[in-house]
Amino acid sequence: MDTEQGQKKRSISGEIRRRNQEMILQAAADEFVKHGYKGTSVQAIADRVNLPKANILYYFKSKTGLYKALLQEILTMWNDGFSAEAASLPPETVLRNYIVGKMQYSRTHPQESKIFAQEIIQGAPVIADAIQFPMVNWAAGKATIIEAWIKQGLIRPIQPLHLLFLIWGATQFYADFDTEIQLIKGAPMTEQEFEQAQEFLVGMVLRGLQVTV
Repeated sequence: MDTEQGQKKRSISGEIRRRNQEMILQAAADEFVKHGYKGTSVQAIADRVNLPKANILYYFKSKTGLYKALLQEILTMWNDGFSAEAASLPPETVLRNYIVGKMQYSRTHPQESKIFAQEIIQGAPVIADAIQFPMVNWAAGKATIIEAWIKQGLIRPIQPLHLLFLIWGATQFYADFDTEIQLIKGAPMTEQEFEQAQEFLVGMVLRGLQVTV
């Protein structure tokens, strides 16, 4: 039977593991965005977090394992924005939450978004096997929900995948091309400007679908 002390030790151990993994993933994002997959070493990531290389490999097995874990976390964050309850919610609520969620992720995790974009632009050489079928299944599931909205007359007839592609491209632009935005504006976007961009994008999508904003 578990003792209270044993449960406490496992809880502390689990918390240390979680903190270490988060710290490692952040350091990995810093290295991968600067040097790419090929130019990044596990030792460089270990040096960033002041942990032995063996500790990194204990948690993630290899550089590829770490890279895939980082990108899988990105996909999970993005995909969670289009909730499982979406089919029972009004399209304006679902799409607003999804767009705002992706915009906020672009704001708070620009490096991770850029790493994902770099991988996809190169043809997904490292992660294609890990993400292809989950992405296909996810997109198919969301397309089914969008098609149901169309049949119910809640939005005008459109090609569901094009709607998803539009949202992905528009929201990720604010992370992947933040340097371009800064060069054009002459300064980084303020929080207020970012919120205005969110509302602009939400409004454009909903009006394009003839949904009441």
